[in-house]
Amino acid sequence: MRARYWTCYIALWANGVLVAQTAIQPIWSQLVPSSTKNTRLAYDDGTDLLQLAYQPGPSDCHIYIRAFSTDGMEEGMELSIGTLFPTTYTTCYPYANDTPLRLLAQDDTLHLLDRLVTKDFSSWARYTSITVDSSTTFAMHTGSGDQVDIHHDHYGDITASSTVIRNYSNAHWLMGRASVPTTDRIAANAVRIYAGRLPNIIPIERVSMTLLPPIVLPSSGTSTKTVLHLSNDVLFYASLNDNQTLDVGLVDTAGVLMWNSSLVATGVVTLVDLASDAIGNFWVAANRGGSTASGLLYRFDNIGLLTGEYSYGLNIQSVVSSGDRLFFAGRDATVPSMVYLAAIDTDISTSLYALGPAALRLAPNPASNSINIDGLPAGVTRMIITDVTGRYIEELPGPFVGSMIVPVAHLTNGTYLLRCATEDRLTTSCFTIMN
Repeated sequence: MRARYWTCYIALWANGVLVAQTAIQPIWSQLVPSSTKNTRLAYDDGTDLLQLAYQPGPSDCHIYIRAFSTDGMEEGMELSIGTLFPTTYTTCYPYANDTPLRLLAQDDTLHLLDRLVTKDFSSWARYTSITVDSSTTFAMHTGSGDQVDIHHDHYGDITASSTVIRNYSNAHWLMGRASVPTTDRIAANAVRIYAGRLPNIIPIERVSMTLLPPIVLPSSGTSTKTVLHLSNDVLFYASLNDNQTLDVGLVDTAGVLMWNSSLVATGVVTLVDLASDAIGNFWVAANRGGSTASGLLYRFDNIGLLTGEYSYGLNIQSVVSSGDRLFFAGRDATVPSMVYLAAIDTDISTSLYALGPAALRLAPNPASNSINIDGLPAGVTRMIITDVTGRYIEELPGPFVGSMIVPVAHLTNGTYLLRCATEDRLTTSCFTIMN
């Protein structure tokens, strides 16, 4: 796909540390034809495959799913999920604004939450389990109200609307339901379900569906969306507030807060999803609004320090991780008939947040032939150019005095870092090549 290139700029303050926003380019990306603005992504660690769900055509009520390897190669046959329940309906009408809503993958089985409009124009949410050989194992309507999430494990299934959570057995019998405060994304294990919005996360006993006392977490505003993820008895959370602050943190299942970080986003931001990677990073995906929405990725380390904010020129709608890679999918606004799937390495250099008022002044930016560098500090001993992952490109010859002109016509289109070293500090600036 044709990537966009964005100029780096100072983005936000978090925990007293100035963080620079840096444009990223994927290590690989794929475009998939789709008529809708929505796509969802899942990762199956049993098969080491990514699963991408989308709607292929405006008159097609099916949801299609394609599998990709973690290196971006398409695997197997495309799956199709049609109007499965009730069987008396043979025609449905696409409900593009909410199709699909959620996709999970586990043990060669996909779990899809989507919405369809039947021939009598009734709108229904639908939960479907489908094996990778395209044999549907189970499908049910979950009601005509808004549905926000599903959960599947070896103990059964859970479906969630914004205010009601239902627990099902492995045989798909309804075991119980609970009315809950407003919920955007649930988390669950064999014992409990977690729901709600900050500051109150509500634990629910899974067998009895009894609400327990809330886990009260720090909040810097009124939450408009809270997403949750549970792993090894640790609950990850991210919450966007009406004042455009973002609260992110970890709390254990006993309610003990491990860390919390709050930041102020620039512009109008919407919260998408979160993921944790194998090297201890915690990622939050969001989008910045405007005439063309663009994606944002915030990275926190395992003690809650914000170590990077990265921009991506396309809308992000799902994010998952595997090993040292992060995968995300969304809409390509430049090609309305396409959705995309992309991957980045999670070890993007943490030195990118060293930008500040003393950063170098680069012009023009974007550039094509040469860049004027102004504001060189005294005592510069070395200057190098790297890509955004920190990979060495070239070293610039001196002398490094005051200002200099650097030829860049030989560089391919993309975003680069210019690192300027003195005896006691490293200054990093960003520039873009666009021919």
